Amino acid sequence: MTQGEQELIAEIAKLREDLRELREIVNVLVNVVMEDDLEEEEQEFTPFSGADNKFNLYN
Repeated sequence: MTQGEQELIAEIAKLREDLRELREIVNVLVNVVMEDDLEEEEQEFTPFSGADNKFNLYN
């Protein structure tokens, strides 16, 4: 192998490692977003109180 080929092989190996790290980062970010999304769904909202009558369809 020539020096140029060895440099290309080393660069490809480095890029593969970088890609592996980026995949791990993306997986962590997706997990964080999914956990936040689940927590938001679990929050309880106060139901609309019909006694207020602030909105009447027949006004």
